[in-house]
Amino acid sequence: MLYRSVRLLLPMLCLSSLVGCAAAGPYVADLSGGAPGAHAIGWADDLTLHDPAQPRDIRLRVAYPKSPGRYPVVVFSHGAFCYPQLYAAITDHWVSRGYVVVLPEHPDSPNLQPPLRPDQMGGLTATRIADLNFILGHLDEIAAAAGIPGQLDTDRLAVAGHSYGTVIAMAKAGLWIRTPDGGRRQYRDPRIRGAVLMSGVGQMDEMMAPDAFSGLAIPLIATGGTLDVGNTGGPVIHPWEWRMSPYTLAPPGDKYSVVLENGDHYLGGVICRADRGGEDDPAGAAIDAGLTLAFLDAYVKEDARAMRFLATADVPALTAGRARFSRK
Repeated sequence: MLYRSVRLLLPMLCLSSLVGCAAAGPYVADLSGGAPGAHAIGWADDLTLHDPAQPRDIRLRVAYPKSPGRYPVVVFSHGAFCYPQLYAAITDHWVSRGYVVVLPEHPDSPNLQPPLRPDQMGGLTATRIADLNFILGHLDEIAAAAGIPGQLDTDRLAVAGHSYGTVIAMAKAGLWIRTPDGGRRQYRDPRIRGAVLMSGVGQMDEMMAPDAFSGLAIPLIATGGTLDVGNTGGPVIHPWEWRMSPYTLAPPGDKYSVVLENGDHYLGGVICRADRGGEDDPAGAAIDAGLTLAFLDAYVKEDARAMRFLATADVPALTAGRARFSRK
């Protein structure tokens, strides 16, 4: 009912706030899930490329616009033990608006068999970072394997992730990672223009250096929800605010946060794992998809209309109070 009520309220909200809706442009309809993009979507599943540096085979899913063209690229790191295909409610929206999304299957994906042994978990963060290093260094090869040679704009890149995947995305965006000797290092790729961080994490000393988030100088948008508590496997359950740490702990400047009222870690099972969460939350998924698209358009495509939307739109009003939106 909430999803339907948001869609019905949007025209009335626009009539009562013409300035805000003009600034929002096409993103108003995005927030209701009612605005698929102009591009039909193609998928190349089960692509396998060999990374000699690890060494191991990396399986990929590539989602792309079927229209001829040259498109910016988002590399997406899935959550722990999640299915890359189950992020389509978010990633396919980006693709329909002119992005290629590359989703690696990290070794903990349930699609890969046999499952990881407990003794392999300790090196998983390094393996996942290596996966993104390989992908970002072989985009032309990936495009050829997906049947879209020459269509990836390797000068316009973003990273994205969900849950544990945000650690990997943040590593490529400048997060300070702890080294085995107690030092710190960055894995930042200077080509990356922005990061989309869904249900992120706070300080995790076992993998992050102290003050890790101080390295996040590039633009980012963090999403979460008031039911999205943080459970890292120990006795401590973090409140939902902990998951917004990529926004609250990063230095100011081109940072945005989206908090869904009654939003949980899996949007009810719409993303990551269909058997997790409560009732499906397509309204929350639409809001996250629309706001993250506006962010990508603003910072990856350098679209002035998207930048105005991020700067001026009254997101709580446009979502009938469902979403809080902050900027710094």
